[in-house]
Amino acid sequence: MIVAVIGAGKIGEAVANSLAKSGQVTKVIMTKRNVSTISRSRWGKVAVTSDNRDAAKKADLILVAVKAGDAKHVLAEISQFTAGKIVISLMGAITIERLERMLPKAKVVRTMPNIAAIIGESITAYSPGTKVTAEDAAKAEFILGCFGDYVKVPESLLNPITALSGSGPAYIAVVIEAMVSAGLKVGIPRDISLKLVTKTLTGTANLLSEKKMHPAELRDAVTTPAGTTIAGIYELERGSLRTSMMNAVEAATAAAEKVAKKFESEG
Repeated sequence: MIVAVIGAGKIGEAVANSLAKSGQVTKVIMTKRNVSTISRSRWGKVAVTSDNRDAAKKADLILVAVKAGDAKHVLAEISQFTAGKIVISLMGAITIERLERMLPKAKVVRTMPNIAAIIGESITAYSPGTKVTAEDAAKAEFILGCFGDYVKVPESLLNPITALSGSGPAYIAVVIEAMVSAGLKVGIPRDISLKLVTKTLTGTANLLSEKKMHPAELRDAVTTPAGTTIAGIYELERGSLRTSMMNAVEAATAAAEKVAKKFESEG
């Protein structure tokens, strides 16, 4: 299978290199206006070009990872080469209805990955378009599985998911920064603090996932009466960390919906 990745930004390039590792993918063609800015791939199956039309024409399956502002031009450019092909949109804001209007002969899948695709650890939500069969969906899931995990959702959830897991790595980075600073405040050297915090984060996430634990269950397991943990949790609750996180996701959802409406109104 030949796969085209239209738009080799951070996500696009990461996806292309992940796909190249698969034995089922014979070639990956990724495109960018300025090909000199693309870091050299270690995988020989990746070809680089600035020609979106040629990439789409040669591909059996196409991923589009350009910015929403470039979408109209790019989709119009490749439309005639998408007939009968699965086109996976990695772009925020653009609805399935709009994608299907611009690519009338394609089988459209709308997705929302996140930046962890760079290390093959993305969680990608996806919604299939009206022409996507069960066999097409299985192919799309194979592609998404090359750069992380995936979950099928109704399209109505994709803007909130953009706010939660699409933007989520930035929220977690802020939390990590805060915890590293906390380590510094109590005398822990920066490099040791960073290592402790990042490993605590990944270890906790893996524990919750593997043991199917509710976060409250884990919290209770390490919280003892009059202990250190409850003292820390009290301060977090007093500082409204939980409320701040809810407000952040709500604000980001509103921003995603605003971008979507703006894109539709300009159509």
